[in-house]
Amino acid sequence: MKRRGHGVAGCIYTATVPGAPNPEAANVQMNDDGSVQIQIGGVEIGQGCRTVICQIAAEALCIPFEKVRVYNSDTGVTPFDMLTASSRQTFVGGNAVLLACEQIKKVLFDSTAKKFEVPVEALDIKPGFIYIKDHPEACLPIEVAAILSYYVFRQLPIGVGQFYPFNTGQLDENMQGIPCATYSYQATIADVEVDTETGVVDVLKIYTALDCGRAINPLLLQGQMEGGAIMGLGWALREDSYPLMTRVEGVHPEFDPATRPTSFADYPIATAMDIPDIETAIVEVLQEEGPYGAKSAGEIVHNSAAPAIINAIYNAVGVRIWDLPASPDKILKGLKEKQQLEIA
Repeated sequence: MKRRGHGVAGCIYTATVPGAPNPEAANVQMNDDGSVQIQIGGVEIGQGCRTVICQIAAEALCIPFEKVRVYNSDTGVTPFDMLTASSRQTFVGGNAVLLACEQIKKVLFDSTAKKFEVPVEALDIKPGFIYIKDHPEACLPIEVAAILSYYVFRQLPIGVGQFYPFNTGQLDENMQGIPCATYSYQATIADVEVDTETGVVDVLKIYTALDCGRAINPLLLQGQMEGGAIMGLGWALREDSYPLMTRVEGVHPEFDPATRPTSFADYPIATAMDIPDIETAIVEVLQEEGPYGAKSAGEIVHNSAAPAIINAIYNAVGVRIWDLPASPDKILKGLKEKQQLEIA
């Protein structure tokens, strides 16, 4: 018999390392052709920080995304970053880049003001141009403002930004304080079908929603959310915690190394054939201190899928699995114990 169930799980995750200073710096330079190069310490590990940093700088300087280049992860030349962890790159690195870009804008505005012989306060910026607010037709292409800065008014459009997110450090003796500057929130709903004769679980659909503040790159974020759901599915149903060990102490009493994979070649991660329909929802609750209201995504995307699936199994057949993965043998054992209790 196949029985269906629904499970829900939610989580909260930090956007910085709790209780730590979390500093990051960025060097940003506009070249005399209006292109921009950024040096930043944050490491690109597949989370898309290079893309997001480019977008933030392009938005701040009103130039095309294609004119921005990021050079990162080289400790010989890039500025300081505490570490790439705790989903902090968009929030911390993005703010450092924004602060550097403000310094570049100040130089460009100053050069344009001298060119037009108007106060800096009379100017504003729009995509591709710096213009006089009261006379929008009087405008200067941004690359021309850069050339004037370099060769006429002798001030380089270079900025150095550093950002320390606010926190109060460690919690006090009453466990009170502000360990992190901000948090992201995620929830997942899983629909499953459990075969009570074989113990096999099929995940039919996963719904996942994330509040990460402003979604700087929604498409990239959707990919992260889908990837996180798939990772959670693997944890819940397929991937064993001890793939390479031959002798393990202090684990589940029924652990038998002989039945576990002996290498990563036969480690049962989910494949394309195992992926259910995944529906994502981005909830934008803007963070005032974040770059354009952004907080973080990163690690949080895979935190709630596994517990949602386990809760759905319980909803379907009344068996609670505490030792992941929820393999067919564990479910059949749970069903047997549940039946025995009901008879007793």
